[in-house]
Amino acid sequence: MRIAILAAVFLAAPVLAAEDKPVVKEIATKDLKVTPARGGKPIEPATIGTAEELAKSPVVGGEADAIKKQIDFAKEKLLVFAWAGSGQDAVAVTGETKDGKPVVTVAFTPGRTRDLRQHVKLFVVPKAAEVTVKGK
Repeated sequence: MRIAILAAVFLAAPVLAAEDKPVVKEIATKDLKVTPARGGKPIEPATIGTAEELAKSPVVGGEADAIKKQIDFAKEKLLVFAWAGSGQDAVAVTGETKDGKPVVTVAFTPGRTRDLRQHVKLFVVPKAAEVTVKGK
């Protein structure tokens, strides 16, 4: 009996660990040389689904090799947010699984300061994810 319980625990552990994987992963842009696109909007992300699209991107094209190592394009896609706005502008991305399908929600909060700053945010999400953007 004990052996059956232990076997069930050890066999179920990898399945439970796989479910704990986050739906959204942010790629830090601090050490990357990325260029915000002119006219970009924080509520309209560019979606990059292949390595070729990544290399052609005006925002991350120069850093495509470094970013490509962090994405499995067979299963994932990249959301690129690039805009100019208040230094306090914020983009928050949350992900969850509903009915077995990944759902990603993006919330943009405009800043209150009048300083003009360039912003670039990169998020890796599942390729089949439904993306919803909320904000002004």
